[in-house]
Amino acid sequence: MAEETTFRRLFTIAEADNTIPLIRGKVARIKNALTRLRGELEQAARESNLPPWSPQVSEKLSEKGSATELVREVRQLIEEINSHGCIVNGPEAGLVDFPCLLGSEIVFLCWQLGEPRVGHWHRISDGFAGRRPLLDKEPGGGLVN
Repeated sequence: MAEETTFRRLFTIAEADNTIPLIRGKVARIKNALTRLRGELEQAARESNLPPWSPQVSEKLSEKGSATELVREVRQLIEEINSHGCIVNGPEAGLVDFPCLLGSEIVFLCWQLGEPRVGHWHRISDGFAGRRPLLDKEPGGGLVN
């Protein structure tokens, strides 16, 4: 890892699994709020006959006020989830990472909404694309804690 990152806490697999019931509903609420926000954006774009990225569409959403409330809700939920020491790394996909010590390297235990427990991990630099099963038998790939 090129730069040192400090994490509030490091999790074992069991600790991450025990945290999931505390955050599952909040992650679902984030996904729901983002879906509603996307719908409002698309509706405002259609009503204005403009592309969704147009500044005028943003202005129209601001006038309605509901988008601002949805953004506020998402930010608050992310803060609440992160307060447990885990990290929301993909709110639209329902992805949450749990910092974990593997040998002398900090990696992320990776959980996605819909999964019953943490079943994957990845190096921080690899992100979700580098996700591996917890019992990966590759050299340096297995995770036991």
